[in-house]
Amino acid sequence: MNGRRAALALAITLGLTGSACSKAKRFESAVQIVRKEAVEKGPDGTTLQVDYELEWDACPGDQFQVIRGGRWFAECTSKFEVGDEVPVYVRYWWDDRGYYRWDIERMGDCWRTIEPDSVGSYEKGQDCKDVENQGLKNGFACSRRPFGSLIKRCPWMARE
Repeated sequence: MNGRRAALALAITLGLTGSACSKAKRFESAVQIVRKEAVEKGPDGTTLQVDYELEWDACPGDQFQVIRGGRWFAECTSKFEVGDEVPVYVRYWWDDRGYYRWDIERMGDCWRTIEPDSVGSYEKGQDCKDVENQGLKNGFACSRRPFGSLIKRCPWMARE
């Protein structure tokens, strides 16, 4: 009987541990809009899809994200222009493929549907440092892996 209880306790513990990985987290930050583009328009000129390229000024290195939104998102965000700094809300969740993912679910007061496998939304980031030879700058080297100071400041960018 004790063996069954121990097995049940272990199963419950493992179940709770696994479910902890799947709990979504949310973060708040701000971005600067560096590009805004209507991707698709309807016959009446209404924007059906919009892309925003955003720079994460609060995060170290060069961190950018492109997000695509549908008609309602395009309409709601029409008030934002290139150069504007806008608050964003990031959703960070466990992917069934075994790692964490993140995306922007709200820009200002405008909610957007996250489509995790959409080719229209993606991130690009890097941290570059000068390369010196014999005391002279000889170029630069960039890393695209999230680094310690980035994760400390912008924890949703971790690739655990």
